[in-house]
Amino acid sequence: MSNKESKSLSILDYIILFFAVAGSLGVITSVILAGWEYEYSFLLGGMAVLLVSSYFVYKTIDKISSDKQKSGALWLSYVIAMFMYTLVNTFQPLKELEENSISTRFQFLRGSTTKSEKEGDTGRIEYIAYQPPAKARKDINIIGITTESLERLQGTWPLPWKYYSNIIETFKDTNNILMFDIFFVDYKPGQTEEMVEALKKNRNVLFDYPMETSAESKEAVLNLEKRIDVLRKYKFRNVVDEGDFISWVKFPQPPIEPIGELSSGLGFANVKKDESGLNRRMPLVAKVRNSGKDRETEYFPSIDLLIVCQYLGIDVTRDVEVNMGKHIKLSNIPKKIVKEFNRKTLKFEEHDIMASPNEKREIVIPIDYEGQMEINFVGGRYSFKQNEIFEVTNDWDSDLLASNQIDNQIFLVAMYYATGRGASKDTHLSPFGDMSGIEHHAHAINTILNQDFMASVPNWAIFLIYIGLGLMIGFLQPRVKTHWGFAIMLTQLLLYGGIALYIFQEFNLITVLPSVTIEQIVVFIAIIGFRILTEEENVKYIRQTFSKFVSKDVVDELLKHPDNLALGGSKREITIFFSDVRGFTTISEALGPEDLVKLLNEYLSAMTDLIIEYKGTIDKYMGDAIMAFWGAPVPLEDHAYYACVAALAQLEHLKVLQKIWAERNVPVIDIGIGLNSGPAVVGNMGSSHRMEYTCMGDTINLGSRLEGSNKMYGTNVIISEYTYEKVKDRVVARELDLVRVKGKTQPVRIYELLGITNPEDMEKMKRPLQRAAS
Repeated sequence: MSNKESKSLSILDYIILFFAVAGSLGVITSVILAGWEYEYSFLLGGMAVLLVSSYFVYKTIDKISSDKQKSGALWLSYVIAMFMYTLVNTFQPLKELEENSISTRFQFLRGSTTKSEKEGDTGRIEYIAYQPPAKARKDINIIGITTESLERLQGTWPLPWKYYSNIIETFKDTNNILMFDIFFVDYKPGQTEEMVEALKKNRNVLFDYPMETSAESKEAVLNLEKRIDVLRKYKFRNVVDEGDFISWVKFPQPPIEPIGELSSGLGFANVKKDESGLNRRMPLVAKVRNSGKDRETEYFPSIDLLIVCQYLGIDVTRDVEVNMGKHIKLSNIPKKIVKEFNRKTLKFEEHDIMASPNEKREIVIPIDYEGQMEINFVGGRYSFKQNEIFEVTNDWDSDLLASNQIDNQIFLVAMYYATGRGASKDTHLSPFGDMSGIEHHAHAINTILNQDFMASVPNWAIFLIYIGLGLMIGFLQPRVKTHWGFAIMLTQLLLYGGIALYIFQEFNLITVLPSVTIEQIVVFIAIIGFRILTEEENVKYIRQTFSKFVSKDVVDELLKHPDNLALGGSKREITIFFSDVRGFTTISEALGPEDLVKLLNEYLSAMTDLIIEYKGTIDKYMGDAIMAFWGAPVPLEDHAYYACVAALAQLEHLKVLQKIWAERNVPVIDIGIGLNSGPAVVGNMGSSHRMEYTCMGDTINLGSRLEGSNKMYGTNVIISEYTYEKVKDRVVARELDLVRVKGKTQPVRIYELLGITNPEDMEKMKRPLQRAAS
C-alpha cells in the first residue's frame, strides 16, 4: 500500500517505456520469425534491452499505479517470463533439460518390457520372449547382424557380400521390400558380380549410403560423379525452400554404380543427433548446396522415405512434394487393399494400405527447416520383430516365405548390437537409452506408415505459455495470502504438467515442461521477495506517518492489519475530540512571542501525549486548539470511554501545569473540551498535491460546537447524548441542556463530564508513551 502522490510522466519516463517496448518487440519478432537468420540476434538484443530498462520501467509504473504490489508483481512476472523464454532457446543446459524431459515422457508413457529372457539351471538362456508395443507394425522386420550371427557365420566385419546376395535371391519371388543398411561404397572384384547377378533377379531392393558432412574426402571417392548421376534418379523434383540457408551436409557418397543402377531406390541413412548426443528426429530430406551440374541446390530423400514410397506404391520424383520447414506431402497413393494374416484368429484380415485413409489419398509429414521429422517412438529396444542374418541366409527359402504368409512386408538388413569380430558400433542415444541405428529407422518408417506423427507446439504458442502462466501467478499472487499463492502455483504446476502429459500421449504433441515449472517457481519466489521489500516500505511509511499522531500499539496494530488504513476514506464509528484554550487572546497579549510559543508547546506536548497514551489519534492543531479522535485508523470498541478518560486525564494534568506556570508568573491556561460520538468518514483526504489523514461529517461539526459551548455553561468538558449513551454506566455526568444543531430536526441533549465511576481505569487504560521508530 502506498500513499504516494500521483505524478505525471516525464520525457525520461517515456524514453524508458519506449526502450522496454522496443526490447519486447525484439523478442516477439524472434518468436514470429522462428528459423530466420537473425532470430537469435533479435532475441538476445531485445532481451538485453528489456532487462536493462526493467527497473526503470518499474519506477515509472510506480508513479502512476495505485497499488505498487499488484502492478509491480505483474511487471516482474512479465520480465521473468520473457527471460525464461530467451533462456530456453539459448542456454544449452536448459535445452538439454527439455530434451531429457521428452525422453522421460516417452519412458513413462510408452515404456514397456519388449524382451524377456529365461535362464535354465545351467545359466543358459532357454528362450526369449518378445512383447512388441501395440503400435509397432508387424510388417516391419529387422534382419540383424548380431554377435551370434558373426560367430555362426565364422566371419568378421564386414561380412562377405555373398550372404547379402543369398538374401536377395531368397526374396526374389515375393512382394517384400528389402533394404540394406550397409554401405556398398567400395569396389570388390568377385563380390560385386555376385551382388549384380542377385539384383538382376530381384528389382525390389533398396540401399542406403552416407551423406558426408565434410568435403575433405570428396576427391578420394572413386567415380563419385558417375555415382551421383545414378543417385539423381531419386532426387526430389518438387521442392519449396523459402529459407535457402540451412544445409548440414556437403556431398553424397552413393553405392558403387553396378549396385546403384540395379537398386529400386537409393536413400541417405544419416542420423543427425542434437548437441547432447540424443536422437529424436530423423532427416527425411538432405539439402546439398551447389551440387547440381549448374551449381544449383539439390534435395535428396532419406532411405526411410524411399521405403515408405515404395511400400505405398508412389514415385518419389513425381508424387512427393517438399516444403522445407513445413511438410513433405505424399500424394496419389493408390487405393490398395493389403491382406494380413492374424496369428491370433488364424484368419486373413484386409485393410487399406493407408493407416488413416482420406479422400485426397495423401500423407502430410511435418518437418523442420533441416528436413527432419520427429520420430514417434512406440517403445524401446526390440520393438520390431528381428531375425538373425545367419538364419535367413542358411534356412530361409521361397517355400518358407510362402508357407508363412510372408509378403508385402519390409525387411531391414543391418548391424544389430553386434560386438567383437571387428563389428562396428551402430547405436544412437534414443529416449529409451542406446538403441541400434536400424531401430531408429524402423521407428521412423513406423511413424510415417501409421500416420502417427509427433509435433511440437508452435514457437508462438510456447511463448504465450511462458507469458500467460507467468502473468497468471503475477496477477493472483499479490491478491491472496502467501500460503494460498503457493497452493495456486502448485495447482497450476500440476494442472499444466497433467495437460502436457495428456496431449503427448493422446495427440503426440510436445510442449515445454521443466522450464515452465522452473519459471513458475521463480516467479512465485520473486514475488514473495518483492512483497517483502514493498511491505518493508509500507511499514516505514505507516511508522513515519502515524507515530507522530498515535501510540506505538496503534501503529503495531496498523502494521498487522494495514487494510484498516483505507485510502480515500471509509465510514467509521468514532468519538471526536476538540479542545481549545480559553482567553488565548489575553494570554498572547501578556507574553512576548518566544514565551508564548514556549508556553503553547508545553501545553500541546502534554495534552498530545495523553491523547496518544489513551489510544487516540491526533488529527491536527489549529493554533491553540487540538482536534483528535478515537476509533480510527484502528477500530476501538470503547472509543467513547477512552475519549472521556483522556479528557479527564488532561484536566488532572492541567492542574499540575497550572501550578508550575503560577510559580513562573506565567498566565494560567484553562481549557474547554467537546466530545461527540457517531459515524464519520475517515481516511486520506485532500488533493493530488497534498493529502492528510482526517475525518469529516456531522459528528465532527457537533463535537466542535460542544467545545465552544463550555464558555456559555462555565464547564470544562461537554459530551453529547450520543457519547453519554455509550458510557453512562461508567461516568459521572450532569445534564446541561437541549441544543438545536444545524442539519438535525430534533435537539441534542448535552452533558457535563465530571468523572468516572472507577478511578482505577485512569491508570489501567493508560499505555506508556513509546513512539514508534521511524
